Amino acid sequence: MEHKNIIYVLAAIVAIGLGFVYYVEGKFESDRTEYEEVEQSSEEPVETTQGYGVSSSHPLATQAGIDVLDQGGSAVDAAIAVSYMLGVVEPYGSGIGGGGGMLVMPGGENSEPVSYQYRETVPKSGIPDNNFGVPGIVKGMEAVHEDYGTMEMSELIQPAIEKAEEGFKVDKHLTNRLEGAAHRMRISELETFFPEGEAVQPNDVIVQQELADNLKKIQSEGSSALYSGSIGKQLAQNIQGLEQSDLGNFQVEVGEPSHGTFAGMDVYSAPPPLSGTTLIQSLQMAETLDIASSQSSNADYMHLIGEISKRAYDNRLDTIGDPNFIDVPKDQLTSQEFTTQLADDISMDELSQNYEVDDSMAADEEHTDTTHFVVVDENGQMVSATHTLSNFFGSGQEVGGFFLNDQLKNFSADEDSPNSIEIGKSPRSFMSPTILRSEDRTMGLGSPGGSRIPMILSQVLTKHLIFDEPLENTLEQPRFYIEDDSIFLEEQADQEVVSELESRGYNVYLNERSSLYGGVQTLIMDKAEDRLYGGADPRRSGRAIIKQSESSN
Repeated sequence: MEHKNIIYVLAAIVAIGLGFVYYVEGKFESDRTEYEEVEQSSEEPVETTQGYGVSSSHPLATQAGIDVLDQGGSAVDAAIAVSYMLGVVEPYGSGIGGGGGMLVMPGGENSEPVSYQYRETVPKSGIPDNNFGVPGIVKGMEAVHEDYGTMEMSELIQPAIEKAEEGFKVDKHLTNRLEGAAHRMRISELETFFPEGEAVQPNDVIVQQELADNLKKIQSEGSSALYSGSIGKQLAQNIQGLEQSDLGNFQVEVGEPSHGTFAGMDVYSAPPPLSGTTLIQSLQMAETLDIASSQSSNADYMHLIGEISKRAYDNRLDTIGDPNFIDVPKDQLTSQEFTTQLADDISMDELSQNYEVDDSMAADEEHTDTTHFVVVDENGQMVSATHTLSNFFGSGQEVGGFFLNDQLKNFSADEDSPNSIEIGKSPRSFMSPTILRSEDRTMGLGSPGGSRIPMILSQVLTKHLIFDEPLENTLEQPRFYIEDDSIFLEEQADQEVVSELESRGYNVYLNERSSLYGGVQTLIMDKAEDRLYGGADPRRSGRAIIKQSESSN
């Protein structure tokens, strides 16, 4: 892993040199573009669980979801509106050219969560040159709407169409991502995003008419517009190796999520080939090793999170793949007995090495993208969803006004891996949309961040649920990421902490680029305190809006 350490060090130096610093003296700079149509009373809790809310990575997406809930729509209705809006305002993170996963917790005390996976798959006709997998978001939204939707699908897509046609103000995240990905994009063909060859700047207004036109086709024709109609024909004409029939073969996977326990709560997270199993293993190991005892020692806490994550990540490489192609004993992998065994050899005095994190063909790419959102409606239905194109802007190629994923790079190059590439198969992903539930509390959360996702979520959940730190603090506190003997800090730690880590064998690096450390979105219904609250990670442009239902006034 020495070459990766060198890469990370150089990346840190370059990031600092380019000025990608968003975390200053413990506080994030305000970088949210203000939108007149977005409610400003965001993130304030309501003193009753009889309310509803949305937390997403973009204010316009959050507002689209809230507008649906204001009209009496379900959490799933709002999630569909959020999904389509994110494809317009965050074209680098998701869209109809990508896929994702969603957990739905139906309203009611005894309801069981359901997992929807609409992950990209290898086309039946072979592997396209640009690593494009058959996209799933459009069919995914249609499937979840059939089960839980209460409003017309056409109404839920309309806000995204209007925003694509009317335009919206660019924020600096979109500008930075365009500038960062420009080297692998066909700038001359992307006049919308690169007028006169330069990336659009913050507060510029961009209009995406071609995207709006294709969203209208989906609005009127349903998913068939993409999977067997004119949009699919356009894709097949522009992607070498893709046949239109490849699109029609796509199927949404519906089933049970991975399950475990943590902090007195049931933990439901995305099943394989997503990484909910890895997150649950990490949380259960943290509890087994009494991570609460590390609250007074930052060095001990970082060390434990790192050691726990190494074992969970390493186990993932040997056991997790597409369940349609390999047998994945997910219940065994999240059992208390198995996770206790995983943690057996963890030492507080020494760091372990030679644990692998990722064996995919994209392992050397520093993926920080995807997008996550959480929705809850006044009936207690909750949605936690993570969507992606894989890399920023996916392959960098745009067809029909939307960017194409490059998800097939997330397969392993090792033919013996459970994640080896096969026709019709979906690759592994670190995405971990999650819902935790106890008798008194229900919490939905997730994050972007590539390979960092389970480690990021472990930090937030241990601090909030074990250390009992306020949610706002857990979202704003500086984070870290550990790989082998390297620990990367979002903010410089006290020298005493650094010395303790170095004495255990760590090389400590500062990398202040906040996008490396995720963007956690979360909502919490707390019956014991009779309140609904949540938050949006300040590392992105996100916003949480929480409102009290009129029936509770």
